[in-house]
Amino acid sequence: MKNFGIPRSAMCIPVVLVIVNLACSGQKTPAAAASKAGATAKAAPSAAKDAAPKTKFKPFEVVDQQQGNLTVSRFAIPEDWKGTSRVVWNYRDFYSPVRINARLESPDGSSWMEFYPLEFFLWLDPMHDRTPIGPGSLGGIHHPNISLPEALGRYVVARNRGQMKGLRILGYRPVNDLPKVFSRAFKQGTPEGQGICMRVQYEMNGSPVDEEFYAFMPKLVTIPAGQGWAEYHHPMMLVHSIGAKSGKLESVRPLLGFMASSLEINPAWSERLQQVQKMQTDYYNRALAQGYAQIQAAGEMSRAISAQNDRFLQNIDSNLAASRARENAARSSYNSGSNDDFYKSTDNFDQYIRGTEHMQDQYGQVTDQDSSYSYHWTDGFGRYVHSNDQNFDPNQYLTGNYQQMTPAR
Repeated sequence: MKNFGIPRSAMCIPVVLVIVNLACSGQKTPAAAASKAGATAKAAPSAAKDAAPKTKFKPFEVVDQQQGNLTVSRFAIPEDWKGTSRVVWNYRDFYSPVRINARLESPDGSSWMEFYPLEFFLWLDPMHDRTPIGPGSLGGIHHPNISLPEALGRYVVARNRGQMKGLRILGYRPVNDLPKVFSRAFKQGTPEGQGICMRVQYEMNGSPVDEEFYAFMPKLVTIPAGQGWAEYHHPMMLVHSIGAKSGKLESVRPLLGFMASSLEINPAWSERLQQVQKMQTDYYNRALAQGYAQIQAAGEMSRAISAQNDRFLQNIDSNLAASRARENAARSSYNSGSNDDFYKSTDNFDQYIRGTEHMQDQYGQVTDQDSSYSYHWTDGFGRYVHSNDQNFDPNQYLTGNYQQMTPAR
């Protein structure tokens, strides 16, 4: 079985890929084209605005106990919600040396957001690839040319919900530009790639459950490995789900969207991760230079890093203090934010995910229209026509007085 060499390019993956696992939601039926002019648009959401004055938030922190109790990231969650998290390091894993899980749920457990670790897929070109499908000796998952639906279904849904009674995958759909929803977490720009939403149903403790799983794959990375062969890297990130019992998923979307978009990454922890990755590279190359085989070199590297871990912990005091100062400032902003901010955040998130925008007709009525179209027309009596042609005029083809809608402010 062939072992992969050191994945140098993996060290260049943005730190946020390892730790950002967020929630997003909303199933959207594509709007009808101009010929389907009789459809009535959905009314603008109001439930979140009505509920906003009753919602108070607190920070939930994901803490890395193995790295000096550093805060990894933080979310704003309702004061009565509870959360659990787990941060586990494996120094042998070059591709994603830390795995982070978190679950945030309502007091009665009827709704939740759950975050899953980044999965790193890799393979060689067909001429040299003889490794069986599955985890590799240096971490990551060997699965040539894996698609995003298969990666999410096989390595997330099946792993985490396979034991649930009556599990059914209802289908999936693309979610374009998913990282842009969480731009606050990407300090160096959002990656390009493809996103997905996969909806499932099952039973839990006798109650029906609806849950949506989300993930994102950046563009495939090809690494020339010498002697005419190449190695391919394809991580799956932003892996998360939102769920609710007894048909309540739709009603909790605005709240879950606000919680997701509140994500903040601790710069001190990001720096810590970079230090560990540099240590991995240094120790591994040193072991290889001494004549160890790849698997032996990984073992030597892991033992060396473990022995040096205490020394590194002593060197992060200043970063930790700065991090805590930033945390205190952010924590106060959670508690002092206005309910108008809450509604605006939930509404913006909802509009982006559903692919809609608030549009106003000639009588001042505001409705949601499909944002994939540039021009929206209505007769003011519930009939709408959509087009991307700036010269299109529905009055030339349809009976009635159609006027172009304007963005609602």
